[in-house]
Amino acid sequence: MNNMSPIRSAAASSPGGLLPDGVMRALIADELERIRKLLEDMGLQLCADPEIVRGHMNVLQSIDELCQRHENLARTLRSPDMVSEAGAITLETLRQRLQDDILERLSERTVSADPAADETWHDV
Repeated sequence: MNNMSPIRSAAASSPGGLLPDGVMRALIADELERIRKLLEDMGLQLCADPEIVRGHMNVLQSIDELCQRHENLARTLRSPDMVSEAGAITLETLRQRLQDDILERLSERTVSADPAADETWHDV
């Protein structure tokens, strides 16, 4: 019996057994989109009941905001220039928080000055 995971097995057959961060970002973005779609579908089902809408409007609005966050984060992860894309996020609170966090990290010098050094290939 083969005890190797499917990921390790596939990695063994890929060049050098490495996977770029960009591929993982795209996979995570896809998962964020799946979550967004599920949340959106749940919200639509709940909105079909007028009693739920009347009694839980704040919760329904929170579901909508979560959907927007997931959509914006997925788009940002897929972007070749994630920092610029973060500035184009349509949800004001998320855009501002990310921009503030980016500036804080830059001021702390916790990110590399060499963009090529930030893209890491990992053993899988």
